[in-house]
Amino acid sequence: MLKIINFLCFIVLALPQLDARKVQVDELSKGWTLREANSTKQFKVAKLPSGVYTALKEEYGDLLGPGNDVELRWIANKTWIYSTTFDLADESGQDSLVNLTFHGIDTVAKIRLNGVLLGETDNMFVRYSYSVGHLLHFIPKHNQLEIELLSPLQEANARAKELEQKGHSAPPSCPQSRGDVECHRNMLRKMQMSFGGEWNPAALSSGIWKPVTIEYYTVAILRDVDVAIKRNDTHWTMDCRAFLKTPDAENFYVQLVVYASELLDEPFIVGEKHLTYASPTLEFQIHIPKDRVKLWWPNGYGKQQLYPVMFDLKSYRNQSVPRLNSRTDSQKLLHIGFRTIELVEDKDERGRTFYFRVNGHPIFMKGVNYVPAHTLPELSADTEKVKHLLKSAFDANMNMIRVWGGGLYESDYFYSLADSYGLLVWQDMTFTKATYPIDGKRMASMRKEAVQNAQRIGYHASLALIVTNNEIELYLVKNRTDFGTEAKRLEDEYKLLFMGNLCAELDIISRNDFSPRPGPMISTPSLGVIEPGKELAKDPQSPNYGDVHIYEDDRDALAQNIYPPARFVSEFGYASLPMRSAWQRLLGEDTSDASLAALIRQRQHDPKGFIPLLRQIAYQLPFTLQNWEDNIDEFIYFSQVSQAITTKLAMDVFRSRRRNYETMGALMWQLNDVWVAPTWSCIDFFGNYKIVYYWAKEFLASTNIIVLYNDARDQLNITVTREEYMESPDVKLYNIFINTFLWKDIFSKKAIARAIGLRSSSIDQLVIPLESVLYEHHSKQEIFLEILLRDEDNRVVAKNYFYPVPIKDIVGLRDPELTLEVVGVDCSNPNLNYANSFSLRITVKYPALFVYLELIDPELAYQPHTFSMNGFTQTVPVQNIYLDFKNDSSCIRLSSEQIAVKTMNQYMI
Repeated sequence: MLKIINFLCFIVLALPQLDARKVQVDELSKGWTLREANSTKQFKVAKLPSGVYTALKEEYGDLLGPGNDVELRWIANKTWIYSTTFDLADESGQDSLVNLTFHGIDTVAKIRLNGVLLGETDNMFVRYSYSVGHLLHFIPKHNQLEIELLSPLQEANARAKELEQKGHSAPPSCPQSRGDVECHRNMLRKMQMSFGGEWNPAALSSGIWKPVTIEYYTVAILRDVDVAIKRNDTHWTMDCRAFLKTPDAENFYVQLVVYASELLDEPFIVGEKHLTYASPTLEFQIHIPKDRVKLWWPNGYGKQQLYPVMFDLKSYRNQSVPRLNSRTDSQKLLHIGFRTIELVEDKDERGRTFYFRVNGHPIFMKGVNYVPAHTLPELSADTEKVKHLLKSAFDANMNMIRVWGGGLYESDYFYSLADSYGLLVWQDMTFTKATYPIDGKRMASMRKEAVQNAQRIGYHASLALIVTNNEIELYLVKNRTDFGTEAKRLEDEYKLLFMGNLCAELDIISRNDFSPRPGPMISTPSLGVIEPGKELAKDPQSPNYGDVHIYEDDRDALAQNIYPPARFVSEFGYASLPMRSAWQRLLGEDTSDASLAALIRQRQHDPKGFIPLLRQIAYQLPFTLQNWEDNIDEFIYFSQVSQAITTKLAMDVFRSRRRNYETMGALMWQLNDVWVAPTWSCIDFFGNYKIVYYWAKEFLASTNIIVLYNDARDQLNITVTREEYMESPDVKLYNIFINTFLWKDIFSKKAIARAIGLRSSSIDQLVIPLESVLYEHHSKQEIFLEILLRDEDNRVVAKNYFYPVPIKDIVGLRDPELTLEVVGVDCSNPNLNYANSFSLRITVKYPALFVYLELIDPELAYQPHTFSMNGFTQTVPVQNIYLDFKNDSSCIRLSSEQIAVKTMNQYMI
């Protein structure tokens, strides 16, 4: 090998002086095969990223097919080997260093290059990189790469047994779930939901879930750049840290140029710096006049202005600038949003506030919890699916999305989309509701996990908060007695890991002289960032501090008093079932009610079964608790209506408490699904919107009218909220109209009006006695209210409905005599691209309650589509609904017979 290097040096010296070249990065994405360790049978792998279940799908079936989460579990009990061959890049010999980098391996693996063990992995959230120049073969000989993936089931069990032999435990041993799950998830640094749970399958994935790259370079590689933003009266400052990586054991020199034509008249140059190889980080600041910058705002408050900034770095060993034909240039292109963000925790009469202030402006956070887009990590970054989910959150007027700790650190694409859509990201680290054993090796791995992921995502304008774990502090406090003599050890290990180590590692993206982003926060729920001391909180769910998680499914969710006046609600939600067409898509030809009922039952993983869901339905709706299997369509519909009613009520309660910062955020559980099952999601696995999502587009609108009933005083508490930012404070005038309807008449019988003036980012409330809106001798059971908020031009800005009694107690509801007419595109037009948009004209003679539309033609139902509204109450004779298909490559023909229509009326007359 020494002779080869000397020969290459001779060639380099003989070459004319040339400009340095960029670091070359080649992806090893194709040409892979997969085999079971004890078999010679090979399976072709289409491309990386890949996982074993994905690669074996054609041979053994889809993991998410009916019953396959159990039937295919044997795959997770095997050791699997990915193999490929590759050649060195042209002229690679001119570079002294070659890295083989694995950006994500799931999870426990042994890596061999040309028969030599490079290393072993045991953390799917860590990037592993190896210097391999001394092991590579030159053409014509190929290089052989093998990744041996050990069984995650066997590894988790073996490590649990090892711990037990030391006399220690690491509870809980198994996930809490009715369904088929696997144990000891906390033994592996793996996506924790892979082991199954209350709403997801056990899907013990293994694979190469992120790219594998070969990097050719001379000295060092620019891995990440963290840009923290601050401002003063005249300038914005980009406080930059460029993180480099080198395998060399000698210091080196760097120069850096920053190109940002929209912000700077000339490139910003960082002159020659001498860096230590042990921790090669380049720190510098760029000052930009304020008038060059437009602010980045969360969704609903302004535009999401992002500026492209290119960082171009040269690294070299000798002090003289390199001119030889060597790969010394590393580049990183970031899109920077200029904003300030603070978490305000001020003392008040009952504890501390907990709210986010962006660009100096207090903002109520209304949003959702996000779980991976797929239960298999290698499919979680699918750009089309991720875009659909985040665009849906944007369209529903959300401004915050919480990346839940049982899932992943999401893809770069995810965070870039969040930047573009103005969705602030609450990022949990991937530790959830368990204790995690600690030793030197594990601790080093988890510290690296924290550093690498913080460096990767830290610069994003959308990043609002990093929390080191989900529900672990609450778990320890609630179960202290059950842990017995182990309690102190478990709590000490918790404090050592999260308070003593991970929080410290996250300082890599903090600053000494200012706080570019809040936190880190230790746990959720919590007493906030400021409050925690050296000991665990006595009550992490205290409504007077920090954030809480609220699940009250054993009580009537429409009873407002079950919702504590919490500072911030980071989790709350209610369950429902996906629409029938989603289930049919799984079952294929076997779509009998018996097979459908069996699948629904098998996929109900909530430890309480269907009891909470049926109970909530029974509180409000006319549904028989027993024998739901005999009325599946009704059960699905009622579950979605119930979810929408209860979620809306809870969000209305939280938003009505915005005044004086009593409650300043509420995040629904959950946005999306990882399979077709009874869950708490707003969007099912195939991307179909549930009724609650359609309602959310209205009840999360920036300007909204909220109606809550005060039973004790028999009055309506009406809240008008205007959540937006205006540079110049203004007052808008609105008129509130309360229209009283009888269920037996399509036209309102009575109307009262009130005028109101409202500044931007303000809230006002008024009280209306219920008696004043009743009509003549009619009772509460016979009426309902339509509440409209109109602006000065008489346009409807917001609309709400109030039902004085539970839906099941309504009197006078009639058959609306509903008819549906479809107006669509002309398929005789030979256009290559079709705007497959249809107008659905719905005509009724009487009020129609919770009108629900669903495509029943499989060919159409399985295509991505959206209704303009759904699950609505119709109080006008004619209502136009728009149905849009994403498909524009072929003309779609649609008739009214292909659309099923349900109303609550049909179940009550």
